[in-house]
Amino acid sequence: MTNWFSDFIRTGAIWLHDGNPERPHALLASGLHSDGFVNCSKITQDPALLRRILTTHDGLKSKLPSGQVDWVIGSALGAVTFAYALAEVIGARAAFTEKDGELMSLARFEVTAGQRVLVVEDVLSTGGSTVKTIAGIEAATAQHAEILPLIVCMVNRSGNATLNGYEIRALLTPEIKTWKPAECPLCQLGSGAVRPKTHWRELTAVLGTAFRRA
Repeated sequence: MTNWFSDFIRTGAIWLHDGNPERPHALLASGLHSDGFVNCSKITQDPALLRRILTTHDGLKSKLPSGQVDWVIGSALGAVTFAYALAEVIGARAAFTEKDGELMSLARFEVTAGQRVLVVEDVLSTGGSTVKTIAGIEAATAQHAEILPLIVCMVNRSGNATLNGYEIRALLTPEIKTWKPAECPLCQLGSGAVRPKTHWRELTAVLGTAFRRA
């Protein structure tokens, strides 16, 4: 049995705070603070690893839908590579939605009525982008495409098994906590909150060279 969690930790796709207040914690794009961060680009940049995740029974293979799938659609930018890799494995077409103001729009692809669509994400957090992606697909097809009632993702960190009635099927469901800034216990201990992608070295630094809050 593959220990996928260890693989994600090893590649840096998942980072977890060790509780030491001398280390910073994650400031998410949503504005929430977190004791962990998921960056699946560390996985999608390795085609062989991504294919193994998609084709092994203890990976995502057993979680993929049965029957024909015509399109695999994810949101830009994080889920684009994942959608294309999964589509290649199951013999479907791949597409992505992109930001259109506050919405997600299916602007570059034509999904016709009756075609079966699988929605995917690399990381599912609040689910906001995924909900907007589904709405974008519905708007582009006048709601006549058949969107399958499930979402496939590599990591589900939302803490939920469903999203707006869609079943979430994930490779990993790590326990990662989030807080509003005023309620963050790590801030109360003196840990600073930083943007993970621009402060990756500080997050993962060896103790003694780690970021210290001023």
